[in-house]
Amino acid sequence: MAVQNLDYEFYMEAVKAHREHQEDWLREGYAPRGFYVKDFSLIKAGGTWHLFHIAGTAGVSCAVPGNEIWFGHATTRDFQRWETHEAALYINPAGWDNGHVFAPYIIQKNDLYWMFYTGCSLENTQRIGAAVSFDLFRWRKIDNRPLIRPEAYGWAFCPTEKGSACRDPHIAEIDGQYHMYYTAVTREGRGCVARAVSGNLFDWSDCGPAYRFSGLNHCESSNMQECDGLYLLFFGGHHEYWSYVVSDNPFSWPDQEPRKLARRITAMEVVARNGRRWLVAYFKMDIHRLFLGIVDWSEAEPRIEDVTEASRLKEFGF
Repeated sequence: MAVQNLDYEFYMEAVKAHREHQEDWLREGYAPRGFYVKDFSLIKAGGTWHLFHIAGTAGVSCAVPGNEIWFGHATTRDFQRWETHEAALYINPAGWDNGHVFAPYIIQKNDLYWMFYTGCSLENTQRIGAAVSFDLFRWRKIDNRPLIRPEAYGWAFCPTEKGSACRDPHIAEIDGQYHMYYTAVTREGRGCVARAVSGNLFDWSDCGPAYRFSGLNHCESSNMQECDGLYLLFFGGHHEYWSYVVSDNPFSWPDQEPRKLARRITAMEVVARNGRRWLVAYFKMDIHRLFLGIVDWSEAEPRIEDVTEASRLKEFGF
């Protein structure tokens, strides 16, 4: 007689329930059931948005071994209904990223998607590596070593043991070259956003700090955006604010105090633009879920305003 495979049925029911679970995502913020969302990347393929994000367990520190060891993956067409998929990328227990994986950032080059991410050893030595995919579902890590290793850079504080600061990559294409912005610390102990440049996404040349903090600060989740001919460099972790500095040069931000944009949010990505009004996504430091907001750069003091109603997405084509 045919034996019913109860284990397999249990597995499929669990996967289906996890994939199809829905909430009022605009109000509550998106996160996979039972987990949280931290640093993330959004990329649009066809009419579908793909979200890749740090995934972890609520109440557990990101530094605890066994937490934040894979990237979550979810898709949406309207940011109101989400489909949760299986994990996109894991640590390599025998590799340079055997402790944690942080802060994915994804771009497309020709038919290939590149995911840049922070890999941490069990001693929290942080480096930046990459993985590639043809379909955004199956990923293969590039090489068996990181691409960005600041211990080789004379300006950087980056010990190979007992922790280091090298994380949160963001990629911008400018004049045919790829520029990576990431957070780091100088030998003097000043937090900074550093830059590297590449023509092929694999071989990177160090360009040193693009912006240095005035003191012993540290920043998170750097992100560079153009606005009206100026270049805005965003980061979090500065006195609990999501902040930015401004320059007419996308490679350097002269000494200046950061401008505050929103309190207790970080890891912002631009989803869509309507003139000087931006639809942005971010996670909140006290609620680790993905939220949407609008910032209007025509205002004297721009601020991010949460979006909780679907009608407010219409001006951005949703």
